[in-house]
Amino acid sequence: MYAIKRELKLNNKEKSFFAGCAGFSRFVYNHGLSLLKSTWDIPEISGSDSKRLDAIKKVFTNITKKQTEYLWTNKYSSRIYQNAFRDLKKAFSRWREPKIKADLPRFKKKKDHCSFTVDSSNGKVLVKEGKKIKFLLWEHSD
Repeated sequence: MYAIKRELKLNNKEKSFFAGCAGFSRFVYNHGLSLLKSTWDIPEISGSDSKRLDAIKKVFTNITKKQTEYLWTNKYSSRIYQNAFRDLKKAFSRWREPKIKADLPRFKKKKDHCSFTVDSSNGKVLVKEGKKIKFLLWEHSD
């Protein structure tokens, strides 16, 4: 596996959309982190951080995204929030690993490095060789 970094020449609409994608990823990461930390104080809830995050992800998918105040999340790819939960799970596993000595995961801030990940779920190559990258911006319609 390898990664390619490219600077994109985006118009204002594209810049706004990608900033929204990064904001959505940050929101999901922080939402999951907040819910996970709040479950530590409830003695009736047991299980590893990984299992708790899996449950939080299911709640986010099946309940939270359908609430009226969170309908804005439906205009972004589901791969964004799936990867945000995966990143949060990795952060907690690094924190729990004694050999790594990583810090407790912290909330992401807008002023920090903004990023998001979208990948293919079926293993297909998303970016072909060449000088141009084509992004299809999708808009959710009700």
